[in-house]
Amino acid sequence: MNRRTFLRLGLGLSGATALMAACGGATAPAPTSAPAADEPAPQPGSADAGNPAKEISWYTWGGYVADSVIDKFKQEFGVTVKIDIYSSNEEMEAKFKAGGNPGYDLITPSDYMVSKLIAAGLLEKLNFGNIPNFQYIDAGHKNLYFDPTNEYSVAYNWGCTGFAYNKTKVTEPITNWKQVMNWPDALKGKLGMLDDVRELLAVGLRVLGYSGNASDPKEINAARDALIELKRRTNYTLTDSPNAATNLVAGDTFAAQIYTNDAVTARSENPDLVYVIPGDVSTVWQDNLCVPKGAPSQYTAEVFINFLCRTDIAAENANEVGLATPSAEALRQGLIAKELVEDKAVYPDVAAMGDALEFLRKGNPEVDELYQRAFDEIKAA
Repeated sequence: MNRRTFLRLGLGLSGATALMAACGGATAPAPTSAPAADEPAPQPGSADAGNPAKEISWYTWGGYVADSVIDKFKQEFGVTVKIDIYSSNEEMEAKFKAGGNPGYDLITPSDYMVSKLIAAGLLEKLNFGNIPNFQYIDAGHKNLYFDPTNEYSVAYNWGCTGFAYNKTKVTEPITNWKQVMNWPDALKGKLGMLDDVRELLAVGLRVLGYSGNASDPKEINAARDALIELKRRTNYTLTDSPNAATNLVAGDTFAAQIYTNDAVTARSENPDLVYVIPGDVSTVWQDNLCVPKGAPSQYTAEVFINFLCRTDIAAENANEVGLATPSAEALRQGLIAKELVEDKAVYPDVAAMGDALEFLRKGNPEVDELYQRAFDEIKAA
């Protein structure tokens, strides 16, 4: 990524390095072998894949692709994209572990889940000869800790887990998670938190001064106890992020832990909503395009991945969905809406935030079990 793109991102020249550091690496390794810049994008049937599928099935997050993008893919390639929705990485993982691939060609796992799926042998290696537009993905979003050789995944969106609130109902500006944990009794029943094992417990851990990746049972249980107490005081609602947005717009809640794209959507419907990345420590994440093991139509899925990485499509998708794109070229060309690029909650200043951003890492069965048990106890309280 060149200097102009870094400045447009608001990251500074050390932005990609800072994102790599959040992943556990000091610098970005050299990109994997994507096709040459002048190689044309493949068309269905042009590679060694036989007849392309007329339909592919994508298992992904809700509200994660622009309808216009799906329509354009069908117009240009004659392929229908059927979409099924999951609300958590674990829900998606469980479906594949329960009985193998039920017929999906594409999935969108978050960073840590990519590494878990690779370890479980549940992902296909990608044929990057079918994905020449991979060259437009910023190097800071390649070769990360969860897929260090970048054989299994292509960056799709990235963002943070933040907090949205209605400024007409919450009179004190929210800037950190400690304020959330000290939610006023007067607003009981109006707080929403994510129904996600690690995202929820990360709030308690970080407020107590621990990492969101803590593995000490005492620290995890202390966070559990703090969140149970918060639940007792506030009667907070546990929900997924799209429903958190719906509840905010409807006024059923006045504030909620939420993902970037859902907050942007809610804010567009209610201008009284403010979205922030709390400045103590918050989660940064990257969602990725992957082909699950046993995909019926891997080639056509790769053609679709290539389409999503095309500069104009990446920009259209990012502007509609409201998430930060990893497409360096879309940013370089100034195709991303100004109000999104200049919003530091959507395109955060990664270099400036430094240690205030961390990836949530999972995969140690014993530690994951500690978190799950604590989460179950919170839900039962």
